[in-house]
Amino acid sequence: MAAAEKVFVALPAETKAGRSTLLWALGHFRDAGDTFVVAHVHVPPQMIPVMGVKFHASKLNPEQVSLFRMVERDKVDKLLDHYVNQCLRVKMKCEKLVIENENVVAGLVELINLHGVTKLVISAAPDKNYSRKMDKPTSRTAIEIMQRADPSCKIWFVCKERLICTSGMEVEIEPGHTPFISDTGHDALQLTLHQEQDDNNESELEFYDEIKEACKAADNLMMRALRESYRRQKADEVVVSSLQKAKEYEELYLEEVKKRKELEEALLRASEEIAQLKQERDLPKNDQNTAMEEQREVISDNLILEASGQIIKPLQEYLDLDENCVREPETLLIQRKIAASFSPSSVMQSPFDEDCCIPSYFICPILQEVMREPCIASDGFTYETDAIRSWLDGGQRVSPITGQPIVHQQLIPNLSLRSVIQDHARRNQYSFS
Repeated sequence: MAAAEKVFVALPAETKAGRSTLLWALGHFRDAGDTFVVAHVHVPPQMIPVMGVKFHASKLNPEQVSLFRMVERDKVDKLLDHYVNQCLRVKMKCEKLVIENENVVAGLVELINLHGVTKLVISAAPDKNYSRKMDKPTSRTAIEIMQRADPSCKIWFVCKERLICTSGMEVEIEPGHTPFISDTGHDALQLTLHQEQDDNNESELEFYDEIKEACKAADNLMMRALRESYRRQKADEVVVSSLQKAKEYEELYLEEVKKRKELEEALLRASEEIAQLKQERDLPKNDQNTAMEEQREVISDNLILEASGQIIKPLQEYLDLDENCVREPETLLIQRKIAASFSPSSVMQSPFDEDCCIPSYFICPILQEVMREPCIASDGFTYETDAIRSWLDGGQRVSPITGQPIVHQQLIPNLSLRSVIQDHARRNQYSFS
């Protein structure tokens, strides 16, 4: 008894498209006891879907293309397993062989040459194109296989479970003759095909669910990417705003430093003026001391005269003069000046006396009084702290002097001017209370 040969059946990955070809092969070679080899040429996909859009493989990352093609190859293997299970259910030995090639015809020719195929069953045309007058293959793949296959390979061209023609070496079965298949076997095959069709539908539904889940996951990733982009945009805006504020604060600081330098120069000039004023005041004081000594001598002389009784009567007459008198005696005027020179009011002078000479920069522009706690506002001028604070708390946002807007409400104590005012008050013997 001759050894069983292998019958190669070229089938597409879709079970529905290759069902009629496999049924004919099972019915024809079932009694021969040959081993079936379900052969398939897998064409790697060139268009790769990414986020719902297909791109050519040359424009994508090679790792991403390889991963997608690996997934597609696994799907083809699972679909071909349906053919294998179908053969096993009717107790036929079956194997599976997948060849990758970018051209189906070239892949089948390579299959015939590499494995020394002597028996090959292939579809002559799609089942929907079948007609009773068909006597040769009509599909381009079948025609090219007939022309390019090795003559030693026997090829059966089948359409809609009917043999259309053969090629290669002379075969035992004549064209147009279909072997008899027992009703029991045929029914089993039909039942198997229906079961396989149901399984295929379930697989399609599962595949659709997987695609749906993948699209959902892609949408979620897209939303996350958009949110992350929006968050980064906001962060960049905050950084730009912070840099702008820092620049503004730096400019304000430089302006404050400039104003403080100008104020220090003004205080230095004021100190020099005060020193000059003090020197000018020292000379009148010396003259005043000399006049007081002369007045004391006059008083001493008058007391001596009174003691001797020489001037008592003239003084009394002068004191009793009528109020309408045009001028006073010279002696009475001297006495009154001497009395005024020793009065308490001459010792403690008011800060607003003409002789005291208060500098103008000691006076608050708002209160018009000598400042106790001077402070510098953002307009560069010095005010009494309580006065400018009341001005700002009252809702005013402009300078009391220039009328320009106030940049900020921060007040800087003018300690240097405060020390100068206190020193001036101490030297001129006046207080603020």
